[in-house]
Amino acid sequence: MSRSRSTTIVFAVIEALVAEGKTSFRPGDVNSALRDKGEPMGTWEVRAEFSRLEEQGSIACDAVSGNWQMLSSDALKDAG
Repeated sequence: MSRSRSTTIVFAVIEALVAEGKTSFRPGDVNSALRDKGEPMGTWEVRAEFSRLEEQGSIACDAVSGNWQMLSSDALKDAG
């Protein structure tokens, strides 16, 4: 299964957020980081990428808080 450019970009931002010490994140966190990099995406586009990454086993959403967490970078690498 090939990963899209958008999925790769969103996951790279998530990896950077986690590397900076964030243990959970939301689509808005990714949107802000993308705007700062000069690569803005629509909120719904980022949210769609979250769904793709969740299907790949890379991130998961806490149903109670609505926050997301990174599970594994290996799942996305294996999918690409």
